[in-house]
Amino acid sequence: MMDRLIIIGERLKRAREALGLTQEEVAAKLEIGRPRYSGIENGKRDIPLKDLYRFAEFYGRPIDYFIKETLLTDSGFKVLFRKTEGDEEVARVVTEFENLCEKMCELESISEITVRSPINPDYQFERNREWYWGKHYADIERKQLDLGQAPLRNLSQLLEEKRSLKIFYLPIPPERGIYGMFTYDQKMGGCVLINSNPNSGNQLFSLAHEYAHFVFHKEKLGIISTEEERNSTDEKVANSFASNFLIPEDTLRDLFNMRIKEVSDLKAEDVVYLADYFGVSFTTMVYRLNNLKLITDDIKDELINYTWVTSVRESMGISEPERSRSKFPTLYLHLAIKAFQQGKLTTAKLADFLEIPLYQAMDLGRKLRGSIQDGSGDSI
Repeated sequence: MMDRLIIIGERLKRAREALGLTQEEVAAKLEIGRPRYSGIENGKRDIPLKDLYRFAEFYGRPIDYFIKETLLTDSGFKVLFRKTEGDEEVARVVTEFENLCEKMCELESISEITVRSPINPDYQFERNREWYWGKHYADIERKQLDLGQAPLRNLSQLLEEKRSLKIFYLPIPPERGIYGMFTYDQKMGGCVLINSNPNSGNQLFSLAHEYAHFVFHKEKLGIISTEEERNSTDEKVANSFASNFLIPEDTLRDLFNMRIKEVSDLKAEDVVYLADYFGVSFTTMVYRLNNLKLITDDIKDELINYTWVTSVRESMGISEPERSRSKFPTLYLHLAIKAFQQGKLTTAKLADFLEIPLYQAMDLGRKLRGSIQDGSGDSI
């Protein structure tokens, strides 16, 4: 068994380095002497519990992170932290992502339902043929998941259930140009983070894109999908996969040909209809139509004009795609509530998992107990 001070010191060091901070910077921000902080981090000085809570809050970590002997998250997140080196704000997003994945694993362990779908080796593809291979494997994945040609409105839940992915939604500063993140670890499986700032159509595309990294790039352990990297080989094949996975070519061609007799007759309303049918953004649909040569480059450039797309939606009585959604997967919420109902979680721990104040967790607990009593006649 490792010494408690050594464990705390190692976790403090890892949390600090993940944010790209020096000991001097941390000591200054927390207003403690550097020698004292250094001694704590080196496992040579004890730390009062109240100070450990301060450190946990500063680093954005749960208190358990600093005292548990074993962490489930490991190599994949180390890659993500390396990629965010020098950007404390994004590193804090990765920190919260890691915390959520660790909590999800803990809920699986508590509920004794840890299930990992069989993991296939990474799909192989040739450079300069990214579009072909993206489509090829998107078709294969649709068949394996028994999806047919239907739109994928509940993709998050489907990938949670059939591919055991852990999927979370968190806001990432828009100026960073980050759409999502992916990490893989044999113990945890695949973990996906989607930027929750864009609308739901863009989020859906980002999810399919990160799923592409799961089928192509598990060996890389960690990937951050950015606007800056969009022309890289990995991002090209992921974009091709996402486009074909979300919008099957045959279905789109059939809908397009039924609705549009001549390309010159195409209106923005038609693109809005197609985008809403598949649940993707207007821009995603425009690029998909262009990639399939259903519209010319000139029409594509004309359509990508957000100054009037909103007014077109309003005239059609179609609202803008929503942005807000829960950061937690459906399974995460289900496991937390089920564990509480089974007496495996205290009210305080339920509040921690759901990230709500204790009084709200107490109120939720009373309602859950009441619903069980009403349903079975027995109280828990």
